[in-house]
Amino acid sequence: MEIWIRGASGRAGSAIAAELVRRGRRVVLVGRDKARLLAVAEQSAPGTESLILKDDEALTSALAQRAPGVLVNTAGPFSATGTTARTCLRHGVHYVDLANELDPVLALLSLDRQAREAGCVLVTGAGFGVAATEAVVLAVRGEHGPAAAARVAAMPVVDGVGPAVVASVMYAMGGGGRRYVDGRIERFRLGEGFARTPLPDGSWVATLAVPTGELEAARRASGASNVIAASSELPTGRVVRAMLPFVGRVLAISPVRRGVLAAVSRSRLQPPGPSTGDTSWAHAELIWPDGTRRQGWLSTGEAYAFTARVAVEVACVLADGLGRPGAHTPGTLAGVGLIELAGDKVLIGDEVG
Repeated sequence: MEIWIRGASGRAGSAIAAELVRRGRRVVLVGRDKARLLAVAEQSAPGTESLILKDDEALTSALAQRAPGVLVNTAGPFSATGTTARTCLRHGVHYVDLANELDPVLALLSLDRQAREAGCVLVTGAGFGVAATEAVVLAVRGEHGPAAAARVAAMPVVDGVGPAVVASVMYAMGGGGRRYVDGRIERFRLGEGFARTPLPDGSWVATLAVPTGELEAARRASGASNVIAASSELPTGRVVRAMLPFVGRVLAISPVRRGVLAAVSRSRLQPPGPSTGDTSWAHAELIWPDGTRRQGWLSTGEAYAFTARVAVEVACVLADGLGRPGAHTPGTLAGVGLIELAGDKVLIGDEVG
């Protein structure tokens, strides 16, 4: 069964392709730049085929003609490329993406009924964003009933931020702040929700509430009606927080956003958030109606490497026909065990009642 990697010349895509080839899978590298795809094939994924597709129309045609078993979409921003899931659904192709933008995650999960009827498996958020915090929520909840409130925080460490990641952050900022209150999405002032997210050693990382796909995944995994998702990827200084609503309104203007993205694509950026050494962290705290609180952490290395491991595990599950038809996050597809397959474990803190 063929596994196609869309965006295979990017960092995540090339790492995913390399690991799938190492496992003996039939991999096809998909992208727009022939030279870059050939370089990946030579350096990281020997023996793979390169498929040059210049636009979505060409991709649709290729899917109809060849019907691969799985397509892994690593090409962000997923607000622009997430429609690939619908294309895969029409042609009976299982689909995986790395999205962590709230709207694309919600859009894919809304396809659950259609996917079940078609016998297809669609998975969104198969990376550090979504998968890491969702796994902590599932582990913290355990056999408990639905929580009343949940807060998750992602604190990734990366050795460089690519244009796709920056684009996703800018789309999120342009959408303004969002959280779940009493089971409904509520908008709030971007820049609010500052918190010192604790680490197991007693230190902390400054985080801000941001409208990511982790918000929806945490709601589903916790059963809570009040949910906040936070991240260390935005600067958290007081002056910056005051400016974020204005910045968000500016980034909501498409021509401005495209200009910034063009500038980003010509540079190699470093993450703005505070460092947590060589360790990426995901944190979740759940509160139950009786006042009981539990929290947990997942620690891993560089976030791109974690993303590649999770995406590979998901792709293999689908290629082996082990996925349940429908639209999923990694946790609803395979539970906490998926994170253990990717080589990480969740640490649970003491329960306070």
